Amino acid sequence: MAKEKKMQGVKMHVADENVTKKFDSAYAIVAIVAVILFLCIATGIHYKNTFAMLYPEQVAEQYCTNEVIGKDDFNSLKYSTLITNQYLGDYFRNNYVKPVIQADYEAKERTPEEEGNLKTEISKVMDAYYAEIIAGNTDKTLDSVLSLYMQEYAKQHEAIFSEPASSEDEAVECFEASVQAYSEANSLQAETLSAQVTKTYSDDELETYKSTISESRKAQLESFGIALSDIAGVCEVTCRYSVDGQNFEQPYTLVQVGSQWYVDIAA
Repeated sequence: MAKEKKMQGVKMHVADENVTKKFDSAYAIVAIVAVILFLCIATGIHYKNTFAMLYPEQVAEQYCTNEVIGKDDFNSLKYSTLITNQYLGDYFRNNYVKPVIQADYEAKERTPEEEGNLKTEISKVMDAYYAEIIAGNTDKTLDSVLSLYMQEYAKQHEAIFSEPASSEDEAVECFEASVQAYSEANSLQAETLSAQVTKTYSDDELETYKSTISESRKAQLESFGIALSDIAGVCEVTCRYSVDGQNFEQPYTLVQVGSQWYVDIAA
């Protein structure tokens, strides 16, 4: 009888192990499916964005959605000639963040609470400053906004943290938070956004367009990695939207480089 009870115990233990093995297998399958699903979504978003760049009206619509309606000048640049041969984030870091960061400086050790309080303080200061330079910089040139912001960030970091800024990531996070805060506070409640190609340049018009580009514009395009010979097409797109029953139009000039279209911010 005792032997039978012992055997029952062994059987129950084996059954428990089988249940555990089944659970582990099911968990592994779920994890694999989740990873595959994530990769599919990420790949889909990438190709969707790339695919959209093949159509000038879609590019202009996205640019207008960010710049005019969302009041997010920075992220609208993802659809501009600036990013033809580079990533927007890399451009920002290399030209504006790194010059004001002392990467070799070892930051002081602080508690998470102390660090969080200081980051909150500088974020509030920089959010207000970003709004100030956007309001005061009527043409809102890319270089002036980014240069002014990062110079002020370095200054405020020294004052608030009592040490120089040494982290690129923290500087970028602060800037992105300021852009988002401004967008949320000032974005338009727009309706019926649409975009239409109003003019596609012929081969002769394309050559005329290139010949009339000034030296300063040519230099700016070249700084983006675009030579005049790279421009394969030009078109004009009008974005239309309404706010509180009023209708508005926003025209854009787009250039084609390779098979993709970009809003010409040098125009």
